Amino acid sequence: MTRLFAIAALLAAVTLLPADEKKALPAITDIANDKADKIDAEKGKATEPITVSTEKELEKAIPDEDTRKRIAKLVDFKEQKLLIFAWKGSGQDKLSYVVAESYPEQLMFTYTVGKSDDLRRHVNLYVIRNNVRVSVK
Repeated sequence: MTRLFAIAALLAAVTLLPADEKKALPAITDIANDKADKIDAEKGKATEPITVSTEKELEKAIPDEDTRKRIAKLVDFKEQKLLIFAWKGSGQDKLSYVVAESYPEQLMFTYTVGKSDDLRRHVNLYVIRNNVRVSVK
């Protein structure tokens, strides 16, 4: 009888354990640029990122098939979106961000103009969870 109670208690404990929950996606993930990536920076502005929420939008934003395929593997468009910052400017231009500790998180991007006269192509790619708020200044 004691064994029966022990087995019943063990089974009850096992059924009360929480199921493995899906790990929460990070608020932001940097995507490393590949030198072979072909992303247009001619008309872009550092303070106006392109937001891509679907694969169809990705096709419009990145016409190059190899680049698009590489990036598409890194984004789950059901739960995430892609931010593309692409512009031409000083080689010393900088784009940084801060994550505010709230839920949902808030991302604040800051663009700092470089002081050198060299004209360079800049491309920064970020995967953002859909419920995260983004601001750029």
